[in-house]
Amino acid sequence: MARRIAFVSLLCAAALAGRALLAQGAATGDCPPGGDATKASLKQWNEATARLDDVSDDDVDDTVTMEALEEPGDDRLRWQDGEGVEITAFVIAVRDGGAASSNCHSARSADHDTILELVPTQDMIDRAHRIHAVVTPRWRRAVAADRVDWSTGALRAHYLQRWVIVRGWLLFDSPAAAISLHTAGLLGPDLARASAWEIHPVTSLELQEDVLDQQAAAPSPLPGDYARSKTSSSAP
Repeated sequence: MARRIAFVSLLCAAALAGRALLAQGAATGDCPPGGDATKASLKQWNEATARLDDVSDDDVDDTVTMEALEEPGDDRLRWQDGEGVEITAFVIAVRDGGAASSNCHSARSADHDTILELVPTQDMIDRAHRIHAVVTPRWRRAVAADRVDWSTGALRAHYLQRWVIVRGWLLFDSPAAAISLHTAGLLGPDLARASAWEIHPVTSLELQEDVLDQQAAAPSPLPGDYARSKTSSSAP
């Protein structure tokens, strides 16, 4: 019996050590495109979000606008994964996406996705009308080579409560369908977004400079905060 317990303990320790090594790899940017996912579907999703090719003007599907993403009705088949898109929207929230299989469950915020929650008008605060755009750690590292800061803190300081032009690749987040207005079976307090379609990953982000109330809507930054954050970036 004691030998069996010792063997089980050894297996548990090995599993924990393996997870620790994966997390350490993520911290140095060595988490593989599939992350530490064991399910084939999740691994495939992680690989799709890990792409680093830019969205060119020719890639952009002009039918995908903020208004189209907000269009009522079941939208599962409205578009296809991997289409290039560019939308203009108001940033209502910026948050850390946390540890996940895509980042090998790293504890470091630098390895996490940053989620920008977008709305069609700045006075629409209802969560059920939000669209998600996701900055991945791979793109964060790519733009850092151009001295652009896409950390969660810098993105929040520079883009929160501002109008932006977001470009990236369109993906349907199947698990989010149950909490999305367009695809939820029952409407209730758990609704967190308008659509399970999201821009993931974001490849370019810039301020919509011709919006006159840009500065009026923006929170006052703390002195000296996020000085390295720039207006826009696009990396290969």
